[in-house]
Amino acid sequence: MLNDSASSPLHPALLPLGTQVGPWRVVDWAGRGVNGAVYRAVRIGQEHLPPVALKVAMLPEDPRYGRERELLSRTLHPHIPRLVDSGFWVSPTGARHPFVAMEWVDGVPLYDWARMFRPSAAQQLRLLAQVALTLQYLHVQDALHRDLKGANLLIRRFDNRLFVTDFGSGIYPDATSLTPQQLPPGTPAYRSPEAWLFTQRHRLSSERYRPGPADDVFALGVTACVLATGKYPEMGDLQKDAQGHGYLDSLRLPRALFSARVEPPLRELILHMLAIRPEERITAAELAPALERAADSLHSPSPAASAAPSAQPAQPARRHRLAHAATSGAFLARAAGVALLLLLGVRDGAGPAPDAEPLAAGASPSEGAPAGLGETAASASPTASPPSSSQPVAADTLPEPYEGQTQPDKKGRCPHPRQVVLNGVCWSRIGVNREECDASTGHMYQGACYVPIFAPGAQRPNTSGAKPPR
Repeated sequence: MLNDSASSPLHPALLPLGTQVGPWRVVDWAGRGVNGAVYRAVRIGQEHLPPVALKVAMLPEDPRYGRERELLSRTLHPHIPRLVDSGFWVSPTGARHPFVAMEWVDGVPLYDWARMFRPSAAQQLRLLAQVALTLQYLHVQDALHRDLKGANLLIRRFDNRLFVTDFGSGIYPDATSLTPQQLPPGTPAYRSPEAWLFTQRHRLSSERYRPGPADDVFALGVTACVLATGKYPEMGDLQKDAQGHGYLDSLRLPRALFSARVEPPLRELILHMLAIRPEERITAAELAPALERAADSLHSPSPAASAAPSAQPAQPARRHRLAHAATSGAFLARAAGVALLLLLGVRDGAGPAPDAEPLAAGASPSEGAPAGLGETAASASPTASPPSSSQPVAADTLPEPYEGQTQPDKKGRCPHPRQVVLNGVCWSRIGVNREECDASTGHMYQGACYVPIFAPGAQRPNTSGAKPPR
């Protein structure tokens, strides 16, 4: 079936140029992962045709390659490399190593590309939209990627099209489980809060975690955070309720995410993707058009809007504390003009009380994370209410309503119980300082920061630098 020299001690990770693998000839080395090596190869006798990415398994008879082949055979998408061929490479010892041949993408991994070209916020949003479209396509088929990260996203050189690669950890309906571990394959820094919490609650159990589409979306949120700031979010500390059951109510987010150099529309969508609770996390179907709309909004700013710098490499770490926000309802632009209220919850939500307890920094995740990753996001507050008169006064004037801002119902209630009514409209209260409040389009009032809530479909006003209409 396969012609390889028996006299050469070949190894799948170090195939010499010219090695024959099935109908393919290796012409270049392209990279190596945990489970296999990737080569650029051409079909023997048809060298004039485009090359393929030839992925050869490290382990003989590795069943993951059969599953990857099956998943790729079910996909036909502009952002997924096309499956071309599959088979086995037989080593000189007779061991059969599976291979898959895919469409060759002459590209650069996402984070490397970003370091080289420093993309604007609009460019970042459009790239992320391409990933979201791909996830939407997979999730509709009840398939999951399960190892989404910057290293598995390639930007093609000649047209900047993004490709989602490495489906070795992917899963689809009726696929056989291949690993006995509690968690499926993946990269720790990109695992969701629910996956992490599962391991804490089931340390002594043989029960296995079952990931869902929300896990892929969270991984995309981590990817987006690193793309925008150069830094990774981290899990908060495990909390315990009165019965001793563990729960997680916060993440530690990079301070850079709340700086002026991260455009509010990008920040808001990153926070949507990083919602602590999976049921509150934005879906890929909601995310793709939201990312495109956000990119469009940055291309046509209002005359009063000032251009913010595009995302740059990470700055020195500082501590930043923000809250978990529990929310409900559909996503569609609910948080236009809001950045902080979405932190760790999603959609309409409320922030912490000003006296929220800080969370200790945890260990930095890996996968090539830049230095200074222990920056803090925040703890949750069970309720949110208007500030009392005993709190320090930072501004004596009530924040004025924006056009299109959500109004309370006839009973004076906002759509979510954690929102508050000020000056006849709905706001979310965030416990941050004035500088952070201003950076997040909020308004300081009696020692707390208030950010506006907007109705679904309402046009996003310019909330930076200008006062709302009276």
